[in-house]
Amino acid sequence: MSKLLIIPEKPSVAADIAQALGGFSKKDGYWESSNAVIASAIGHLVELHVPEAETAGYGLDALPVIPKRFGLQAIEKTRSQFRLLQTLMQRPDIGSLVNACDAGREGELIFRLIVDLAGNSKPARRMWLQSMTPDAIREAYKTMRSASDYDALADAARCRAESDWLVGINGSRGVSRLRQAQTRTRSSSPVGRVQTPTLAIVVDRENAIRNFVPQDFWEIHGTFGLQAGRYIAKWFNPGAQAAEKEKESAQEEQTGARFTDRARAQAIVDKCKGVAPSAVRDTSKKTTSAPPRLFDLTTLQREANKRYKISAKKTLDAAQALYEKHKATSYPRTDSTALPEDYVAKVGQIMGALKTDPYAEHAQRVLKNGWVSKPGKRVFDNSKISDHFAIIPTGVAPGGLSTDEAKVYDLIVRRFLAAFHPAAEYHVTTRLTEVAGESFRCSGKVLVEPGWLSVYGQSSEEDKDKTPTLCPLTPGESARNEKIELKAGKTQPPARLTEASLLGAMEGAGKLVEDEELREAMSERGLGTPATRASIIEGLLTARKRKDGTLDEPYMRREGKAQEIVPTDKGMALIAFLRENGLALLTSPQLTGDWEHRLHLMEKKAYQRSVFMGEIADFTRGVIEAIRKKAAGLPSMAATGPATPVKTPCPDCGGALMTDGRTYTCASCGFKLWREAASRPLSEEEAQALLVKGEVGPLQGFTSKAGKPFAALLKRGPKGKVEFVFEGVQQPAGAGPAGTPGKPIKAPCPACGAAVEHRGKVYACTRCDFKVWGEICQHKLTAKEVDTVLRKGATEKIEGFVSPKTGKTFGAALKLSEDRKKVEFDFGPRH
Repeated sequence: MSKLLIIPEKPSVAADIAQALGGFSKKDGYWESSNAVIASAIGHLVELHVPEAETAGYGLDALPVIPKRFGLQAIEKTRSQFRLLQTLMQRPDIGSLVNACDAGREGELIFRLIVDLAGNSKPARRMWLQSMTPDAIREAYKTMRSASDYDALADAARCRAESDWLVGINGSRGVSRLRQAQTRTRSSSPVGRVQTPTLAIVVDRENAIRNFVPQDFWEIHGTFGLQAGRYIAKWFNPGAQAAEKEKESAQEEQTGARFTDRARAQAIVDKCKGVAPSAVRDTSKKTTSAPPRLFDLTTLQREANKRYKISAKKTLDAAQALYEKHKATSYPRTDSTALPEDYVAKVGQIMGALKTDPYAEHAQRVLKNGWVSKPGKRVFDNSKISDHFAIIPTGVAPGGLSTDEAKVYDLIVRRFLAAFHPAAEYHVTTRLTEVAGESFRCSGKVLVEPGWLSVYGQSSEEDKDKTPTLCPLTPGESARNEKIELKAGKTQPPARLTEASLLGAMEGAGKLVEDEELREAMSERGLGTPATRASIIEGLLTARKRKDGTLDEPYMRREGKAQEIVPTDKGMALIAFLRENGLALLTSPQLTGDWEHRLHLMEKKAYQRSVFMGEIADFTRGVIEAIRKKAAGLPSMAATGPATPVKTPCPDCGGALMTDGRTYTCASCGFKLWREAASRPLSEEEAQALLVKGEVGPLQGFTSKAGKPFAALLKRGPKGKVEFVFEGVQQPAGAGPAGTPGKPIKAPCPACGAAVEHRGKVYACTRCDFKVWGEICQHKLTAKEVDTVLRKGATEKIEGFVSPKTGKTFGAALKLSEDRKKVEFDFGPRH
């Protein structure tokens, strides 16, 4: 009797499947029973391999690299696991394979690449796991389908991987070469099919904030009195079309309620002062608030970020652990907010299993009132389910949850319970007050039936409308005019993006859509997928290691208590460069969102793989052609190739200097002078002046790390270190802290004994390259703390640092390193 070889994505899932199916014993690296073998993939074991990309060279003449066929190779660090799977596939008693990798695009790709590279020709089937409970595993095993049923999903997975390679490799090499040709410096400028448009969204918001010009406006507020109390109403123009819905944006203006002409507003104030209201009328109506839809991954990540400031990646990690480790929730990497139409009975079972506080009373309320089937198509809708249904609890009560896991689990369970409750009901009263022919309006809102809000509590964040309750008006009662006043204000710039709003922008292909129904209609044209958006954001936020071990600046950073997403100078510069050089198409969220839409159609067998890849190849050729045209009139980059000797001797030791176009170096003493300073390339004449005379300038065109322009005289120091001299230098308008002389502090430099200055964001030595950043791990150093560490070599323990990896706060002392050239953490003795 032949055996099945079941290949899940992770060792833990392999163990769960073995336990659920029963009869397995543990072998060396796999599980085996009388009729099956289970061995995991440990994630991706195989990657795309294009030999011509390694041999074609990096010049523009070698681009684009578009292989006729993508090759494959085993990933080096997990090669042994691939060999194990290959060996098991070749066993004579293995008759067929089972793909039990994660039920989605990436899981399909992992399995397909492994069997292709292994040369497997044995038939395969698919286990499609929606949750990791033993019952769900056994059900998926019983209902396995032919692997060919998922060929369209595999096509979309391959297209995603290959298109990312084509755009990433060719775009990054082409853009890097163009920037090198323009700046005469060697630098890498990686671009990506999804990552670059995502960065563009953040950069565009930052530009809108920086370029925003506030406008003065005035409102007229009236305070009126009744027997039961007083109320405040705003003047409005009944003839204007008033905004019916308050928006969260800080710059939202109610049409017909604001004045940009102060004199006009003051005239109405003068007209109404001291005049008794001629009429007061209340209009009441009942309104409802429908329960929220079930969570897909993106809405779960947005909610966790808005409520708890948990990052998208951490939310995904928590949701994955709840699914895989605790078996408490369903598969998380889903874009659906609905359940199958035959899932009504299953929902009832899950409700009955939620027996612990604080969920039991709400679950019993749903069951007692027969509300499970009430939502109808709002919850149970096969047309809104692709590969997976919404994220819901399984009924398994988890234990030992981490803080993030507990918060995410609570969000999922409460959203599940709320979805089966009736709508919340309100009475909304609008009061119109007429004074001297002018109209004033206010409204009040009273919760009548909490409905789904009872799951959260009536004072929860879900009841977002904070409209106050109006004091009652007795029929026929006249109001008193207590005060009419003018209120001045200024329009506000757009709010910075948070991870929650950035996820929403990615989901809507760059359109910041708050309306749930409209967002759902656009969801198939988003940037990336629910499963990949968190990693895209984290990639842009992560500082990568250079070859020399130092950290490169990330493209974005989190800032402040609200954890707002702000582009760095590097991110701003990359997007500006692409647009200024005719490569705006690489930054287009709509274009990339359309590609994602086509991949989604491909999964449904409505789009051909060959057509999609042809379009990506044409796009890639267009990008390289645009780069070639831009680079055609620029000097050759040959000068930045192999190092060549120069006539000028080394200013430190008199030895021979070599140049590769970006640096002048001396092999004898280690002297190195860079041809770029503060993002400004140095001309040949300027560089020669530094080498021969030791200084040059004053020069304009430098850019600080804060993005501000500044001017300075350049002075050459030991080993080619360049110093900025600001004294007597005329600064340009808008120059930042780095472009002005620093403020001296008392403590000397611990490395060389020279003076130390506070220059904007950094405390820097005026002679050597010693510096201390003014903010370390989100803690802003006080002048006293800096003085202490420089004078005494160490501080007492300081609280309030925030780990960039975990987001947790910690305390530590600061101390000088052994060579006294930098400041580092001191956590005390390790126990």
